Amino acid sequence: MKKFFQMISVNIFIIILLTSCGEDNTNKPSSLSNMQEVPYETSTSKEDDKNTERETGKKEENVKEKPDGNITQEPKEEEQIIKATIDTQTGYSDNQCQISVIGLKSYKKIESKLYKDKASKNKKFLVLFLEIINKKNDKDYINVNYLSAKVDGKEVKNTVLFNEPEGFKTIFQNIEPQNTLRGFIVWEVPDNWKKIKIIYNGWKDSNNLSLNCTFTPKDYFDPPQYN
Repeated sequence: MKKFFQMISVNIFIIILLTSCGEDNTNKPSSLSNMQEVPYETSTSKEDDKNTERETGKKEENVKEKPDGNITQEPKEEEQIIKATIDTQTGYSDNQCQISVIGLKSYKKIESKLYKDKASKNKKFLVLFLEIINKKNDKDYINVNYLSAKVDGKEVKNTVLFNEPEGFKTIFQNIEPQNTLRGFIVWEVPDNWKKIKIIYNGWKDSNNLSLNCTFTPKDYFDPPQYN
């Protein structure tokens, strides 16, 4: 009898234990309930995303194809420089200016009541007389910095005189609009000089003109009387 009650007690304990285990399994949260909710992606939203990507791509292409506002333009071709040659017989003329040689003469000395210019030993002054007509409506300046010369292949600088040969003034000055200037340029050259080559580029930027001339002692001739 005692054993009978012990068996009943054991069975009751087992029943209680099984009942409590069943309740724990029923109330335990599912593993799915702990997962974050993932939005449902429809086919329509995928198409919208593709369309958005296409539009974005087009915008990027448009941005790339848009020209830069700071694009540097290609430099314009420079106008061809006119290389004109003058001599004692032939001058040069265009719609801006006219140039003529009106004399070429050499001097050992040039003097007046106040001053005396004397060439160095074994040298003399070579004086070129020019007439320039300014056809423009504004002043034209003859700039000494654009003048270069070579005597028998050697560079030579023009000389400054105190006196005015034959009464002419220096050519390096302003010429008034529609006016004429007569003046001179002078170099100190050897007594036995053979050839002088002269280039003036003062009109290179304004007239696209480079003027040159070449003289020898055979080209000497007196200038007209200055007035």
